[in-house]
Amino acid sequence: VQEYGSIILKNVDYAERLMNDLKLTYQLDSGAFPFCPKPVRLVRYLKELVIDIANDPAFSNRDIEFESESSLAEVTVAIDSNLFRRAVGNIVINALVHNASDTKVTISVTEDMESGICISIRDNGTGIRESEQAKLFTRYYRGTNTKEKTEGSGLGLAIAKQIVILHGGDIVVKSKQGEGTVFYILIPVN
Repeated sequence: VQEYGSIILKNVDYAERLMNDLKLTYQLDSGAFPFCPKPVRLVRYLKELVIDIANDPAFSNRDIEFESESSLAEVTVAIDSNLFRRAVGNIVINALVHNASDTKVTISVTEDMESGICISIRDNGTGIRESEQAKLFTRYYRGTNTKEKTEGSGLGLAIAKQIVILHGGDIVVKSKQGEGTVFYILIPVN
């Protein structure tokens, strides 16, 4: 009974997460989600996010680094901190979940002369085929290296892109098989 009960609870949690993801993606599409951007010191905010992920027992023994240009320490950007956390956190966790345990994930913040601020999330993992990269931000698309991790919905990166665009930014991916992947989140300072 306990064994089947735990399987039922796991599947109920998965169904609830899936419904919440579906609801969020359609709310973001229709503009029905309350968007509350407030000035945030970006470097500090991202450091705290990385620390929270590193302190999660599932990722506590993983190699996660944070880097930023010292000139950006006091830079503030207007973001909805809960939504933006969801976008960046999703990409970082994907890099950890869909790669080997010895994969290094580095989150860095740099200044981009054209866009404002560039947040990059890079790993030295397995990489993503070029044919799959164009589909990554499409709803319900799950890459080929997600077969053993069946709990995903294929909505995470689509939601991340919607959130970044809502903030006036853009997100792009560059990857080579066997060398790793880099996601660039470009957001305006103002």
